[in-house]
Amino acid sequence: MRQYPIFVVNGFGRRSFYIADFYCDELKLVIELDALVHLQKKDYDANRDLVLRELGLSIIRFTNDEVAKDIHGVVNKIADYL
Repeated sequence: MRQYPIFVVNGFGRRSFYIADFYCDELKLVIELDALVHLQKKDYDANRDLVLRELGLSIIRFTNDEVAKDIHGVVNKIADYL
C-alpha cells in the first residue's frame, strides 16, 4: 500500500505517526524512496528507522535515482529480500 501511516506511542504516551512510502502488512515491510531532502534528514531517518524496527518492521531504502535509472535493480533487491 502506498503512503501508509504507521502509528506509534512515544515514551510520554503521545501518539504520532510516520508515513511509509510503501508498506506490506503481511511481510511487515516498509519500502522508502528517498529524495535529495533525505540527505539533510539523516538523524531523523535513523531515529524513524529505529522506531519502526522496534515495531518489528523491516525497511528497505532506495534513492529516487535508483528507481528512475535502474528499476530492474530495485525490483531485484526487493525480490532478494523476499
